[in-house]
Amino acid sequence: MKTLLSLTFGAGLAMVCATPSAAQAMVEPDQSTVDQTLPRTPAAVPSAVEARAAGAPSEGGVSTSYALQFEGSIAVNPASDLNFGQEFADRANRPLFNQMLGTITRPVAGGPHTEIGFNLQALFGTDARYSPTIGLFDRMLTGRYQFILTQANVVVHTPVLTPGGVDLKLGLSPGLMGYEGLDPSARPFYTLSYVTNYLLAFQTVGAIATVHVSPKLDIITGIDAGNEVIPGRLDNNGAAAGYLGISMNHLADDRLTVLAMTRFGPENSRLVLSNANRAMRWWNDVTATYKLSEHMTIVGEANYLRDDGLKAEAYGATAYVLHGIDAQWSANLRVDAVRDPQGMFVVTYGSDTAFASAIRGVPALIYTAPPTTYGAVTAGVSYRPAALNGRRVAVALRPEIRYDRSLNGTRPFDGRARRDQWLGSMDLIVGF
Repeated sequence: MKTLLSLTFGAGLAMVCATPSAAQAMVEPDQSTVDQTLPRTPAAVPSAVEARAAGAPSEGGVSTSYALQFEGSIAVNPASDLNFGQEFADRANRPLFNQMLGTITRPVAGGPHTEIGFNLQALFGTDARYSPTIGLFDRMLTGRYQFILTQANVVVHTPVLTPGGVDLKLGLSPGLMGYEGLDPSARPFYTLSYVTNYLLAFQTVGAIATVHVSPKLDIITGIDAGNEVIPGRLDNNGAAAGYLGISMNHLADDRLTVLAMTRFGPENSRLVLSNANRAMRWWNDVTATYKLSEHMTIVGEANYLRDDGLKAEAYGATAYVLHGIDAQWSANLRVDAVRDPQGMFVVTYGSDTAFASAIRGVPALIYTAPPTTYGAVTAGVSYRPAALNGRRVAVALRPEIRYDRSLNGTRPFDGRARRDQWLGSMDLIVGF
């Protein structure tokens, strides 16, 4: 879920700065197609994902809640032990303990009075390798299993400016763009789209403001230290970045939601580019979710990214068809494509610390590919056995088949030996 920041070669090492995407929270595995297809709400009020983790409101307000979720997986690749173009699912043909995700949250209800809430969330597992925030526990563990904070923020609702008020979120927060996220139970597939993996920001430390202009329109803006860095001397370039966007809700008879976000600011490391604190990166993403019927939802996402320092760009789109069959079964289809014209963004990291090293701008083992147009089709089901799902426990088993192919004749897969790649994957999610 990330975006390459810079790329140089030497002695078999690639020095890269990369960046990721998504909404993190712990929830029950998809209770319905509608639940899992809601786009991430970037308001300071916790998103739909976070709200589901919060539990029922207590008398006179929203209660503090606690949640714990586990995920394990395997991705089988008949041609290679390394899945090119993947991050969380990078290692093939071996079981992974992806994450133990713990959450403590007190959301705000957004009423007529000032309210204060918070979100605290931490993750241990192999997924932590690709979601670090430099300066926050990123060097505590350096093996395959690592520890990170994914959220540590205070949420303030103030009834000012508009009838809906203004929400502020201060601290470490998930990225505001895109459809898929770090929490596996809040996305329809185990593997991630190319857009999510490489063209979105993932973690920021700063301030986010959401103005609720009307029930149908929110305006979102924010400022932070940059993607996956903290302010101060550990910031890889010392310059600020920020967001600007809108969320349009309850459109088309309450069937349509649109989230359009732009992010801008320097993201490259000063160790790689001498003008890193002035070289702008522009990220642009639009996600639309439309409920066709009670059981079927379609989602479309389009993205364009340009980095002035790297003199590189990438763009892509993803489409989802999500069908809730019954309370236990859902079937999902995803088609995505990304064009990487300079071969600067779609990579695979060759060690457990390569991604964090890339953000810092120090040498890291990275497998690259020539300029390529990537296409992928993913089909999967989600099974939530009624016997194992109750008020306090949620269990989901999700097998999927994925086919990736270069659409312009290059050979990016299996050490630049193949034009395509098959993956058979499955993950198990257990939440409490």
